[in-house]
Amino acid sequence: MNMLLTASNMIVSVVTIPYVTRVLSVEGYGDVNFAYSVSQWFSAFCLVGIPMYGIRECAKVRDDRKELAATTRDLLVIISIFTAIFLSVFAVLIVIVPRFRGIEPLMWIFLVSTLLLSYGVEWYFQATEQYSYITVRSAAFKIVSLFLILILVRHPGDFIIYAAILAFVVSGNNIINLIRLFRTESFKDLRPMKLSARMKPIFSFAILYISSAFYLSFDSVILGMLSVTSAQVGFYQLAAKLKNMLASIANAVTGALIPRLSYYAEHDIEKYRRLLSRGFSFLLNLGVGIAFIIFIFAKTFVILISSEKYLSATLSIAIIGFVTLLNALNYFFSLCVLTSFDRERKVAVANFVGVPVSIVVNLLLDGHIGATGAALGGLAAEGTIFIFQFWYSRDIVCKSVHLNAIYKVFLSHITACGVTYFAYFLVISKVLTEFTTLQTALAIVAGVFVYALIWIAASLLMKEDTARWMFSIAKDILYKIFAHAQ
Repeated sequence: MNMLLTASNMIVSVVTIPYVTRVLSVEGYGDVNFAYSVSQWFSAFCLVGIPMYGIRECAKVRDDRKELAATTRDLLVIISIFTAIFLSVFAVLIVIVPRFRGIEPLMWIFLVSTLLLSYGVEWYFQATEQYSYITVRSAAFKIVSLFLILILVRHPGDFIIYAAILAFVVSGNNIINLIRLFRTESFKDLRPMKLSARMKPIFSFAILYISSAFYLSFDSVILGMLSVTSAQVGFYQLAAKLKNMLASIANAVTGALIPRLSYYAEHDIEKYRRLLSRGFSFLLNLGVGIAFIIFIFAKTFVILISSEKYLSATLSIAIIGFVTLLNALNYFFSLCVLTSFDRERKVAVANFVGVPVSIVVNLLLDGHIGATGAALGGLAAEGTIFIFQFWYSRDIVCKSVHLNAIYKVFLSHITACGVTYFAYFLVISKVLTEFTTLQTALAIVAGVFVYALIWIAASLLMKEDTARWMFSIAKDILYKIFAHAQ
C-alpha cells in the first residue's frame, strides 16, 4: 500500500510539475516554493520530532488501546504547545521581515497550512499500520488538487491560486485524519499525562527533525535571501521537487519497514536481521539506480519536466540524484536501525553535524552559482550525516549486511550505467537533433529499459540477493497466472 501511495503521488507530480513550471513564471514558481520552504522549516519546530518519535512509541503500545490513546493524547498536547509558540513567531516575522512582506499573501496561506499540518497525526496511522486508509485518503486529495490546478492555474500570475491549492491538500488531509482519530480512539478515563517524561527522548528526535528540515528546506530559504530574484529558487526547486518525488519511492520502502523492524528489535533479533538485510539491499539497489539514471538523463529530465527555460537547472538535477541516494540511506539508518535500538541521540548528533555543513556550503556558493550551490550544499550535508550514522550503527548493520552484497550492488549498477551512458550519448543523441517533449519521454523510457535490462542481467550473473528475490517473485506470479489460465 505504501508503494501504491507513492505511485499515485508520482502520477500526480508527473502531471502537475510540468504543467505548473510551464504555466507559471519562473519567479512566481520560485516565490511559492520559497514561502513553502519557510513554512516547512517552522513546521519542524512545531512538530519537534514527533512524526518520528510518535511512530515508534505508538507502534510499541498499539495492542493496548488505552495506552495507545494516552500516548497519542500526550503527543498532541506537546504539539499544541510548540505550535502556539512558533507560529506566533512566524506571524511576527511575516510583518517585520521585508522579504516576507514582499510575498505576504503567500506567507499567510502557508502559515495556516502549517497550523493544520501540526495536527495531521500521520504518525498515529503509520504506527498502527493503517496503510489502506492512508493510501485512499492521500490519493483522493492529490487527484482533487490535480484537477483544481489544471482548472484554476492558467496564467503566469496565478501563483497565489497554486499556493492555495497546495495548502488545501495539507488542510484537507489533516482534517480527515483528526476526524478519523477521534472516531477510532476514546480519550476518556485515561492515565495522567506524562509530558515531562516524554520530553527527554523527544528532545533528541526534535534535534534530528529540525536539523533535517534545516538542510532540506533552509537551503531554499538561504538561496531566496541571497538571490536578487526568485528565479534561482525556481531552478533549484525543480531539482528539489524531482528529488522529493524520487525519494518518496525509496522512503516508501523504509516507511513500511519501520513498525515491523521496531517490533522485531525488541522481540526477535534474528527476524530483525533478516528483514534489515533484505530491506537494505532492496533500498540500495533502488537508490543507486535512481542516482545513475538521473545523472545520465539530467538535461532530458529538465526538458521533459518543465521546458527549455529551466535548462539552467541541469547541473543541479544531475547532483540531486546522488543527494536522493544519500537521503534514502540516511532515512533508513536513522529510523530502521538507530531508533529501533533507542539510539535517537546518535541520530540527532549526526543530523546536527549536517546543519553547519549545509549552512557554510550554501552561504559560500549560493550567491555565486545559485541553484547548483544549493544542490552541492545538500550533497555535502547528506554525505556528512551518512558518515556519522553509519559509524554509529556499524555494530548492528555489519551483523546483517555483508560487504560482498554491497559490492555486487554497485558493480551491477556501474555496468548498467556504463552501457546506458554509451547508448544515450553515442546513439540517441546522434539520432535526435531536436528534443521535443515526446522525444525526451521516449529517450528516457528507452534509456531506463536498457538500464534495467543490463542491471538484471549483471545482477543475476553475480547472484545478487535483491535481483534473485525479485526474479523469484516474478517467476511465482507468472506460474500462478499460467496455472490459473490452464
